[in-house]
Formats: sequence, structure tokens, C-alpha cells
Amino acid sequence: MKPNRLLLKSTLVTAIAAIYGPAAFAQAAPPPSPAASAPDAAPDASRDAKAKALDTVNVTGYRASLQRAMNIKRNADAIVDAISAEDIGKFPDTNAAESLAHLPGVAVDRLYGEGEKVSINGTDPALNRVLVNGQTIASGDWGGNPSDTSGRTFNYTLLSPEIIGTMEVYKSPEARIDEGSIGGTVIIHTRKPLDLPANTLRGSLGYSYNDRSKDGNPRGSVLYSWKNESNDFGALIAASHDKQTLSQAGIEFFGYTTGNGISPTAQISGSGDPQTARMPVAIDSDFFQQTRQRDSLQGALQWKPDTRNEFNLTGIYVHGQYNNYSEARYACPGCGDIDKITKATVNNGLITAATVTAGAGNGNQPYAELDANYRESTVVTKSLNLQHEYKADDWKLSSQVGYTSASGGKSPEYLMKYLLKSGGYSFNYGPKQAGIVYDDGSRSNWGLPGAPAGSAPGAQIDGKYQAGGIYYAESSDRERYGQVDLSHKLDLGPINEVMVGAKFIKHDNGVNARGNRINTTSDITLDQFGNSNAPSGLYDGLDVSGDIRNWPTADLGQVKNYLLNQPQGPFNIDYGSTFSVRETTSNLYTQFNYDVGGLRGNFGLRYVHTKDDSNYYLSNDGGTTYAPTTTDTSYNKLLPSFNAAYDLDSSKVLRFSVAKVLARPRYSDLAGATNLDLVKGTGSGGNPGLKPYESTNFDLAGEWYFAPQSMVGAEFFYRDVSNYVVNVTNDRVINNRTFSISSPVNASSAKVKGLSLMYQQNLGYGFGLQGNYTYAKADTGEGLNLPYLSKNTVNIIPYFEYAGFTARLVYSWRSQYFTQIGRLNSQDFTDQYKQLDLSASYEITKKIGISLSATNLLDQTYYQFSGNKDAPTGFYKNGRTIMLGMNFKL
Repeated sequence: MKPNRLLLKSTLVTAIAAIYGPAAFAQAAPPPSPAASAPDAAPDASRDAKAKALDTVNVTGYRASLQRAMNIKRNADAIVDAISAEDIGKFPDTNAAESLAHLPGVAVDRLYGEGEKVSINGTDPALNRVLVNGQTIASGDWGGNPSDTSGRTFNYTLLSPEIIGTMEVYKSPEARIDEGSIGGTVIIHTRKPLDLPANTLRGSLGYSYNDRSKDGNPRGSVLYSWKNESNDFGALIAASHDKQTLSQAGIEFFGYTTGNGISPTAQISGSGDPQTARMPVAIDSDFFQQTRQRDSLQGALQWKPDTRNEFNLTGIYVHGQYNNYSEARYACPGCGDIDKITKATVNNGLITAATVTAGAGNGNQPYAELDANYRESTVVTKSLNLQHEYKADDWKLSSQVGYTSASGGKSPEYLMKYLLKSGGYSFNYGPKQAGIVYDDGSRSNWGLPGAPAGSAPGAQIDGKYQAGGIYYAESSDRERYGQVDLSHKLDLGPINEVMVGAKFIKHDNGVNARGNRINTTSDITLDQFGNSNAPSGLYDGLDVSGDIRNWPTADLGQVKNYLLNQPQGPFNIDYGSTFSVRETTSNLYTQFNYDVGGLRGNFGLRYVHTKDDSNYYLSNDGGTTYAPTTTDTSYNKLLPSFNAAYDLDSSKVLRFSVAKVLARPRYSDLAGATNLDLVKGTGSGGNPGLKPYESTNFDLAGEWYFAPQSMVGAEFFYRDVSNYVVNVTNDRVINNRTFSISSPVNASSAKVKGLSLMYQQNLGYGFGLQGNYTYAKADTGEGLNLPYLSKNTVNIIPYFEYAGFTARLVYSWRSQYFTQIGRLNSQDFTDQYKQLDLSASYEITKKIGISLSATNLLDQTYYQFSGNKDAPTGFYKNGRTIMLGMNFKL
């Protein structure tokens, strides 16, 4: 074993030299901030000594993970919830976000059938931080998810759950923890080799199947940890592979306009004025297919050269492939065809049905389109962190340096379209219901005319000659940081420890976007692109009728082949989507910990200096020309915090917290460019003058740990938020055309208050129950809504564990929540959503186990609406996923 030990030590020393070397410090700049004694550090001896071990029986499996999580919550000085892995490499869920959703006050969004974005105490997911071992992990996206923005949170689907030991949610801040959260900070702790037995080997193999995509895929993971006999040097490596095939059926509405322009001779039924009634700009039937493949590698080296020094080098590498093919066929009465409406039904201020007739109005052919868009997307995330800790008798010094980066986006996206050649259509819709009937919806009636002879490649001629284009939108996100933390034991009355630290961060985020135009050279029809239709049964469970249920589709291979073999127009910068933001932050903090007479906690002050350099393109002539523009902003903030926990007795705790917090706007919101959608007549822009969200947070909580793996508790939270950001929509004339442009602004203030109730009990005979309920309400004073705030959230989790067999049901429900201010200033919401998941496992031997999990058993329709539930903006089905697995340990 000695040669291995020498090799590993030399690797660690080389890494230390490389990271601590002058070149790295030249990039990372000044010192750093909180955390060695911060979230990633193990509790020190004094904290361990007073930890209350409520469980006097040696339990394993799921009940043991509940007890570990409960002990973390019980012994915390702040208001904290936690989730612990059942065993090495065995986390309770296949998705870390799904596990977090079981906690009180936490809700996730499931647009694509699995949890991706996490909301804490009613706040936008972008206002919550995710730290891995106390540090930021850069995050990329695949470019097609509307919930993917250049935000500051982490895409949980990229992180393999096998490498997670525990996850903590800090709902009340401490001065030592990085700022940037209003709802809470999620701290993910990965495993260290010296904490595990030597030559630990754990692994799993599985196969998942989705009943809507009718496809299955394998997944697997393995973890190996080694340490020497003297227990002062160790190495860990973990690898995982996961693949999912998604197939989403959806109906989408491209915002709402009014019926202004309907002919007075049109036949109107129902009640109301069609000129002022709202109607969809377009209605489409959507078929989305995606293969998500994630391969990850995590490594750790840990070295304790003597009793005072410890070095930890950790690294994460994630390679994700998110290629996807999206086809949609939509009728677009709002694309200049309102005058062609010859028949309409008006109900409750909405035009709920209409007939668009060819030859009516201005006599032009009604506009309808069939799109075929294929995105190739590779998302890569890297992270490397080196920590050194020196412990003396009554003080501890820690230093960290690190680097993290991520890339993603569309690289490229192939866009192809076909137009309705003749005839009109009729449509109808309602809550979770839609129908379209074309006069002639056959494959041969969709196509494009050939461009005039002699047209230059990519010429800006009539849009009916544009077949499509090839588009790149490549995102990047990276951070370099360094920090120093010092803690010193004190005997100063109730104060037993002082902590000080500094942190310097340089963060770069941006998108480079460019695309071209590809015109036809001769007439084409959809017949030339295969003869397939949307799969039978694709829309099962959705209330759709007419030509929505069965429609012709385009073969992906033939679409790509056509676009690549047509004369290529020049690639031009997409000025509205291209930007870069460099954010530099310098932080200092001081925190005092106290413990006296059953009262413990901390108080401190964090100083934050932030400087943003936003680079983007700006047009002063309505979009004809653009010039590079830079806007610099900076601000200083003082963030005090106070936490108190009072042990009423050995089983009951009262907690109180008050703090000033801030959260910074999304990086893309800090760029001032405007991005236009020429088809929908919409656009979005940034605002480099945005201020950070600020809030004064109050929390009051109480817990009673009345038995092993059992507790009841309540938490009251109050957030007094200022400068919160919402998107508002206004009409702007660009190149002689009116666009509906959405851009972020700082609203005045909001007050969020809520209550979480939690219950957990080991009922005996192997049975147990977990449950929680959260109520949250916001008052903006201006009639606005806070994004992603559900008034009611419920989780109920009964479980059974006996003789190696474990079974668990998870029922989650959240009420409707606001998402954004959309077209014509509509209030866009996502409807209430419920989900039921099942997991079961059995240990065949002490070394081998099998598992079965089923997610989204109810397959509820994911429904979005504008203002009221009678005006849909989209509804989708994602299907159920079943996974069989086997785990082993040696």
C-alpha cells in the first residue's frame, strides 16, 4: 500500500502548490470569507460534547437517516432542516430537489416531471443559494427550459445524489454563511474518506422506464474510499451514470390579446363585447422529446500530516447531454388574422371559440405554422476546492481557494418551419381543454414556396421564404474565490467563541448568441420530410379534440439534412441575447457564539461590497444598429444577524432569529439588451440599474423531540422585502413594428408571512409517519404577486421498515402560484399540483439489496393560466417513471 500512499500524497501536494501558487492568487485576488467553521466543517468537539443523542437504540436504514437529520436540526443554533443519506451512496430519492421537497416550507417546480427549482418559505428559487461543502457550484442550462435563467441557484438534476451525505437548509442566516438568500441556503455536504471505513465500496445499478415516452434507460453508480492504517490520509472517488428519456405532451397558448378588429358582420354568440374580450394570440399542440444523460465524477483527498493540520482537496465533474427535439403546430389568430374571424363565442370576458375563414378580412391566407426545432446541448460543470485547516488549543485557522465553471446552452439549435398553404381553421378552449380543426390539416397542405431566383443566401426577404436557421446560444458561468476564517475560544461571560473571516469572489456569467437565416430555393411540403404522425396515445389524459390529437410531424434527420444542405446565410450576433456580467464581491464578517443557562446561539455582522460590470449591446435607432455598452454599478451593505435557541428541557427547544439579508438579481437581468421573438411579437430585456433584493427576516420556532425519530414543531416566518424584482410588460415600437417587451423592475416592497407545522413519529412495529404543512401569504401593497409563492403546501410520508424491508409513500401538494407578469400585463400562474411517489427496498443479504421506485404515479396535468383558470397558457403531461435497482456494498 505504500506506493499508492506516496502517489496520492504527491498528487495532493502538487494540487496544493498549483492552487496556492502565485498565478492562481493573481486570478482569485484578495482574501475570503466564512465557512471553515462554516457550513462544510464538521461540528467541533465542544458542539459534539453537548449534542443530545435522542436515540438510544442502534437503528439503521431509513429510520437512522431520519434520526441523523433530526439531530442536526436539534443541535443547530439557527433554524435548520436536514436530510441524511440512508447509507453510503444511498440517498432517499433519485433527485436531490425531490428530497428537499419533503421538508417544511420547501416546494419544487415540476414542469418536466421532476423537481428542478426549489422555493423556500415562499420565495423565488433564484433567491435561494445552493452551496456544496460551503461553496458555490457553477450551473449551466440546456437552453430550452423556460425556468432556466442565468440565475444564482443550482440545477439539482445535474448533481448525482449518490455523492451526498447530508443536505441542510438554513432558514435563518448566520454571519459566517455566504449571503445571497432571502428564503434560505441549501448546504450540501459530500463525504470525506477519513470518515469512512478503509476500502469502502458501494454501488448501484438500475433501470428506469417512463410510460409516456415508452422508453427505458439504465443508471448506475459506484463509490470507493481508501485510507491508510494510521488514519491520516485517504482518498475517495465516486462515479455515476444516469439516463432518462422524456416525452412531454402539451398544449400552449402564446399569450393573450383582445378581439379588437373582429368584423361587425361576424356571428357572435354568448355574452360580452368581442372587441374587448381577451383571446389567445396562438394555440399550439406540442410534442417535446428529450434524452437527459448525466455522467458525473467526484473525488476527495484528505490528509492530516499531524494533529494540528488538515488538508482537503475536493473536485466535482458533471457532463450532461440534454439534446431535445420539439415539434409544435399552432394556429395563430393573433398573427394579423383577427379580421378573418367570422364566428366567435364570448364567455366571461374571453373569446373561447372562433372560426378563422380563408378569404375573409384582408383576403390573405390565415397564418398557421408547424415548427420542428432540434437543440444539441451539452452541460458541463466543474469544481475544485482546496481547504487547509490549522487547529491550536483554543483557536482554529482555515483557508480555502477554489474554482468552479459551467457551460451549456444551445450548440446549436436547428429551426425549421412549415406554413399552412390554404384554408382556415376553428378553435375552442377552456380550463385544461383545447381543440383545433383545420379545413385541411393534411401533410401536403403544410409547406413553403421557393425563394425568388437570384436571392442571396439568407436574404432578408418575405418571411414566407425562410425555412429556418441555425442558432447558437452558448452560456458560461465561472467563479474564482478565496477565503480565510479564524475562530478563537473565549471565556467572556456567555460568549464562548468569536469567529472572523474574509472572502473574495470574482464571478463571470454570460451568453454568446448568434444565428443565421436559411431560405428555401424551391417549393417544399411536409411530405418531403417523412410520413410520421404524433404518437398515438401521446395526449391521453388531456382533454383535447380535433386535429390536436393526431397531426403530421417531421423526421429529425431529414430536417437537419435539409437545413445543412441549403445555402447558408451569414451568421450574425444576436445582440439582444448576448451579454456578460462580471461580479466582484468582497466580504468581511464577525460572529460571536454564546451558551449560558440553556440559552445558546450567535450574533454577528457581515459586510458586503459588490461591483457589477454589465456588458451588452444597445440600439438607439429601434434595432437597426447596435453598439457595445458597459454599465458599472456597486453597493455596500451591512447585514447583522441574531440567532437564539433556548433548551426548555432535554426534549424541547424554542428558537428566535432576526437578520438583514439580501439576494442579487439574475445575471441576465443585469444586462440591458432586448431580445425579440419575431413570430410572437414579444421580447424580453434586462435592466442594469436593478438593485439587490433586501429583506429583514424574523423567525420564531419551537420543537418537541418526544421519542426516538419523533418530533413535533412549528415555525413562524416573516419577511419584510424591499426592492423585489418583477417583470413588467410594455409595448415598444422597434423597426416600425410594435413588440410586447417584458423587462425586470424593482417593485417597492412586499411582506411575506407564514407558518410551518411539522410532525414525525416512529409509530412502532416498523411503521412511521412524517408530515408537514406550510401556509404563506404575501402582501405587496400594489396588487402584485410574489413569484413561486404557494399559499398552502402539504407533505405526507408514511413509511414502514422491518427486517431489511423498507417502503415509503410520498404525497406532495402545493396550491397555485404566480410565475410572471406576461403579455398585456396578464398575471400568469401555475395551478395547484399534487404528486404521489412510492419507493421500496429489500436487503437480500447484508451486502446486496434491491429497490423499486415509482414517481409521479398520479400523472397530474401541469396547468398554467393567465389571470384566471378559464384562460390557459399551457397544460402538459409528463408520464410516470418506474425504476428497478440493485445496490451492493463490499
